[in-house]
This record gives sequence, C-alpha cells and structure tokens, in this order.
Amino acid sequence: MEFLKGQVMALVAGFIFVVLLVTALLHIAWAFGTTWPAKDEQALVNAALGVEGTNMMPPRGLTLAVAGGMIAAAVVALWGVGVVSLPLPDWICTAGLATLTAIFLLRGIVTYLPVPMPVGQPFYRLNRLYYSPLILAIGAGYLALLITRL
Repeated sequence: MEFLKGQVMALVAGFIFVVLLVTALLHIAWAFGTTWPAKDEQALVNAALGVEGTNMMPPRGLTLAVAGGMIAAAVVALWGVGVVSLPLPDWICTAGLATLTAIFLLRGIVTYLPVPMPVGQPFYRLNRLYYSPLILAIGAGYLALLITRL
C-alpha cells in the first residue's frame, strides 16, 4: 500500500511539475516578445492580465521572475516526493509545500468569491473556466504532497 501511495504522489508531483514548467516556458516566451496564443500584444494583455487600461505586457525582468518562481515551485513538488534532492534541511521542503499549498489554493478560491469583477476583459471568463480550476488542482496537489509528509 505504501508503494502505491508513493506512486500516486509521484504522479501528482509530476503533474504539478509539467504544468508549472510549461507555464514558465510560456512566460519566458512572452518575456521575449511572443504573443502566442493571442494574435497581438493587446489581445495577450486582455487574456493573460485582465488589467483595465493596460496595453502592454509587464517588463521582461518581472515576467522572467514569475517564470523563475514557477520553476522553483515545480522543483519543490519533485523534492516533496524525493524525485530530486536538494542540500537543504527537510523542514524547508515541508514549509515550501505548505506555502505553495496556501498560495495556489487562495489564488484559485478568490476567483469564486462574490466580489464584483469587470466582465469586459476576456481574462475574467478564461480565469473562471480554465486558470482558476487548474490553479486549484495544483493547490490540491500540493496539499496532498504536504499531507503525506506530515
């Protein structure tokens, strides 16, 4: 049974790793001027940011920092199941999993709170249909990884 639990948690960590790595690579592409999957920068801003009155993507450095954070979070998932080993105390891994659980679950939940949001931006529709459910799934995955360590 323990073997099966380990295999399931490895799959959960792998899912988190792949999703965050792909998302980080997309952010890196955006940092260097790619607008895919949008047709132009304004369409990308409207779909990815949802900030009214903004017509430009964030600066390259900030976008690369976000990508770096995603890669670090992806590695923590693998560290949590022992796929990778880092020369740090074990409690740092547990604290990282707890922090990432909170970040992803809170970010996912806030979308569904009854607060008024502008509906004109494509971001808000995409966020409710795709972004937040995926973010909640990642948060639930981190929670599962955390629980197995406690």
